[in-house]
Amino acid sequence: MWWRLRWLRDAWVRSHVQFIFTEPQTEYERLIGGFHYINAFGKIEPGDDQAFKAFVEIAAPPPRTTMYIDSTGGDVEAAIGIARHIRTCWFETSIGSYQLEFSRPAEPVRPQELKSGKCLSAATLVYLGGKLRHFPKESNFGVHQFSFKNASPRNVEHSQILSAKIAMLLADLGVSPAFMEVSSSTLGTAINRIGIEKLKELGVVTGGVTDVSWSVQARSSMIYVRGERDSIFGHHKVILAYAKDAGFLFWAVIEAQGREDELTTLGLVEIVVNGESLRIDISERCSRHVSGIYVNIIAKISENEAGLLANSESFGVQVRFSSEAEVFLGVDAMPTLGGQEELQSLFICFSRTTKP
Repeated sequence: MWWRLRWLRDAWVRSHVQFIFTEPQTEYERLIGGFHYINAFGKIEPGDDQAFKAFVEIAAPPPRTTMYIDSTGGDVEAAIGIARHIRTCWFETSIGSYQLEFSRPAEPVRPQELKSGKCLSAATLVYLGGKLRHFPKESNFGVHQFSFKNASPRNVEHSQILSAKIAMLLADLGVSPAFMEVSSSTLGTAINRIGIEKLKELGVVTGGVTDVSWSVQARSSMIYVRGERDSIFGHHKVILAYAKDAGFLFWAVIEAQGREDELTTLGLVEIVVNGESLRIDISERCSRHVSGIYVNIIAKISENEAGLLANSESFGVQVRFSSEAEVFLGVDAMPTLGGQEELQSLFICFSRTTKP
């Protein structure tokens, strides 16, 4: 039988949250490398963050595993701990639960059904831990103030500490601080159920791709502007750099997801600009090497090419077998919105043609 469920039984005994890891059920599912997920359901109790760490250590889900949450909340500190470990493990999050169907034939794929669920109160903090955060139809997402029934001075102080921890969690996970404002505006005796459009506005729901984050970095006599994005196709970066001894460089960092050989050996490598309206062939002048889970592609580019990237609406890189191949690996052109000033400033500062 080509299926297996793993779970940590003592975690069930010591806490109300139950974690179940499901692996591929058939040989075909294993071949295509998908169908890993975790179901997490029940009330969050103190110590569940440690139980979750132990569960992950034993079950060993791969990065990008989606964790489905069905919980009405519970202990805030444990929820924060679970969220941080989810992010450390590079898991994704969603709402509801997946159930396998054993009464129907399993080949080539075991039938399964996504059941809608609740993500309320402290469970919403667990949800925020996902590198990508999905929101299936009919999901129930609700927040309120995190407070104590006994308003003693000690508990008021504890509440203030928790507020600071939540604010730090939101900042570390890239979620708008307005999420905390929305939560704080609802008394602890009620639930404010938030729809998907508002959650997208707050940066809570990402779907299959995050917005591009642009920043200026410097190291080893090189200064560069980096665009970074996470998606179902991996964690990717595109970089326009200027190095003291090399001039302008294009640099891409691609999460390989098991495609290291193809990314380093396929014959055609092209920078794509403004979607795919312009292509720059760097096949003969780029270096490609594997570093951990990533493949780095680096190429020296001309000042004119650097200017095209700096003033573009988007750019990325495609790796293909040939120009006739419709399928590519690499990085879809990333929108430069939010990084245009930095990109143009880098180019102006180091371009010979723009100097007096």
